[in-house]
Amino acid sequence: MHDEPLVAVVVVHYGSPKMTIECLESICTSHYTNLRIIVVDNCPGQRLSPLPSEMEPSVAYILNSTNTGYCGGNNAGIIRAQSLGAKYLLIINNDTIVDDKLLAESVSYMESHQDVAVISPKILFYQRPLTINVAGGKINGVSGQVILFGLGQKDCAEYDHEADLTFLSGCAFFARATIFDQIGMFDEKLFCYGEDVDLSCRLALAGMKIRYFPRAKVWHRHLMGRIDGKCILQNAIDVYYDWRNRLYNVKRYFSRNQLISYAVFSWNFLWTATSYAIEHRRLDLCRAMFLGVADCFAGRMGERKRSLSIHKTDIQ
Repeated sequence: MHDEPLVAVVVVHYGSPKMTIECLESICTSHYTNLRIIVVDNCPGQRLSPLPSEMEPSVAYILNSTNTGYCGGNNAGIIRAQSLGAKYLLIINNDTIVDDKLLAESVSYMESHQDVAVISPKILFYQRPLTINVAGGKINGVSGQVILFGLGQKDCAEYDHEADLTFLSGCAFFARATIFDQIGMFDEKLFCYGEDVDLSCRLALAGMKIRYFPRAKVWHRHLMGRIDGKCILQNAIDVYYDWRNRLYNVKRYFSRNQLISYAVFSWNFLWTATSYAIEHRRLDLCRAMFLGVADCFAGRMGERKRSLSIHKTDIQ
């Protein structure tokens, strides 16, 4: 019989099985005993099963026949966690490694801070363990633009203070399981990218508090072009979803200040497209941006099943 509340960790597997196993191994070494790990296998081409035998007793395995994206995969995991009676959820990317004290520290904090709905950990780069990936963030309430705190900066005492946030990263967050009953599940129209902005906005509208909690630490294998305050995505399909869903969120949550929000979006779009074309010589990424915005305006959401070449229907 456990005195500790049940924590369910939801990990969506996609991509490298080795990377997912390393993530699970780091969770299994956690200094927390009342734990259930839920793995949602979203990768038909590179299945995770069979799991290492020592992991099987603590892991619930959900096998999806198709890739349902970040949103669909995590929704399946959340539903399973709620059916198990979990009080808390750790939603975490499979390309991460967690600190062995993360769960114990997070539970202790949430138990003594009943006003906090979600905590956002300190997220560092796996490749540069002393460099910040995300130390919380905020969403500009007029333009909808996301500002990440500490991105690319050396970890130091400045990033060791708790703070209230208006943005939480979907890479990793620790939440009360009941929040999804109150604000709903991840929006599966997004598929992947921008789901954290959507969730942050719904938390804010419901009056729920997001807190940056630096004693909880995660290391993230983030793939980007450089670490200088600007994340440069390298994969065309990632760029497509990123820009399609950025526009979706602007239209959904920031239409009250439509002139400003669209002006900021357009400036960022043009700046990024120019950078891709001239600095990086990646016209394929410019095309992906265009298709993402075109699909959003046309209402084509969810998974894009066609290639990222431009079809006549994309511009009609």
